[in-house]
Amino acid sequence: MSPDSATLRREGGGPAKTLAELVVDKVPALWPSSTFNSPWYLPNGDAHTMYSSIADFSKVDPIVYERKLLELPDKGIVAVDITPPLSSHPVSQGENVLFVAHGLTGGSHESYVRAVLSRVTPDKSAGGLGFRAVVLNFRGCNGSPVVTPRLYHAGSSDDVGNVILWICHAFPECKIYGIGFSLGANILTKYAGEEGEDCPLQGFVTLANPWHFVRGAHFLPSTFTGRFIYRWVLGGALRTLLHLHRRVFLEAPELPVSRATLENFFNRPRVTLRQYDETIQAPLFGFESAWDYYAKISSYKVIPGIKVPCLAINSIDDPITGPRSLPTSQVARSPYLILAVTQGGGHLGWYERTGDGRIGRWYAKPVVQFLAALLEYGQEQRRKPGLVLLGADHARQAGRDDVGFRVLSREQSELVASGTETSKLFTGW
Repeated sequence: MSPDSATLRREGGGPAKTLAELVVDKVPALWPSSTFNSPWYLPNGDAHTMYSSIADFSKVDPIVYERKLLELPDKGIVAVDITPPLSSHPVSQGENVLFVAHGLTGGSHESYVRAVLSRVTPDKSAGGLGFRAVVLNFRGCNGSPVVTPRLYHAGSSDDVGNVILWICHAFPECKIYGIGFSLGANILTKYAGEEGEDCPLQGFVTLANPWHFVRGAHFLPSTFTGRFIYRWVLGGALRTLLHLHRRVFLEAPELPVSRATLENFFNRPRVTLRQYDETIQAPLFGFESAWDYYAKISSYKVIPGIKVPCLAINSIDDPITGPRSLPTSQVARSPYLILAVTQGGGHLGWYERTGDGRIGRWYAKPVVQFLAALLEYGQEQRRKPGLVLLGADHARQAGRDDVGFRVLSREQSELVASGTETSKLFTGW
């Protein structure tokens, strides 16, 4: 943390604390006396990471969502999943809303998302924090429809801005918080840093943020599991996502990637992450190469712009990103960012044996404690972006024609039960 930790202003005045003081006082899961009791059969980061994909979490932390589809300014569509559903829990004044950004090809169904939401969305009388959660399913993920030849990438902060604007419209009196997982952590951090003083979030948490994609890209093939497992699994997950929506891309009248290149790519038996980024991701989004893409979307670069409280949690044995990706020097100069690094836990693992003998995710403790601390402290309300209404459920941000939404009409709200089935795509991290 920075020696000059930011002083957090309270609503209505009162004794103020710094971010560091708040974490030290209110997040005991990060105290030196705390322990992270990894099961004996998960001895290292690889084991924790792989367990996320092979273990069955389908009946753990079930969540019921209500889905809404938002058309964005470029005519693309994203699906947002809301819990508790609006149909059973109408909007109330002064709600606290938690914006959620998932990991690679994931969605609201992921067990790592549900592990947090099952603890923060119940009412306080039921032991929760009373949050309303809004999960952005990035384009093409978890049933989010693709109608334009664009998916998303590890720096797609523009779609975050569109959904945040919708939250400001749908919950006009709310305070907004955020949490991002893995790739979604990078996107959310990038959004907060780019928005700077205009960021409407009261605070946010990141888990397993890759931070520095250039260093991560060098690290991944340097280990046995990275070279022979992870880079193929991650590349295959992205290729599967693209293949799922291939018709939109193959029928597009004009693309920076030729139809022949796409068809050849689909016919390959396997692809690595860097092959996907070099052949598909970089040209589709206007980057010169995979290395140019990695350099420009890395969230460590925007740390100086972050002006809201952030708790970032990473593991030193993360086999996807490696230890050199951690932005320790940048964090030391950022008053608003605290970085907590564990010795174990892998990439979005952090499994431990709970008091009742089951396996749970340790990170839920510091996440809940940090969010509860921000709620209890009662920060001053952040300024929200101005809305220009173009219809009942159609708006753009004042002064920004590139930020907006239109809620697509449905005769009935769609309820999505999660925690009762597994993902159709690669899942876990």
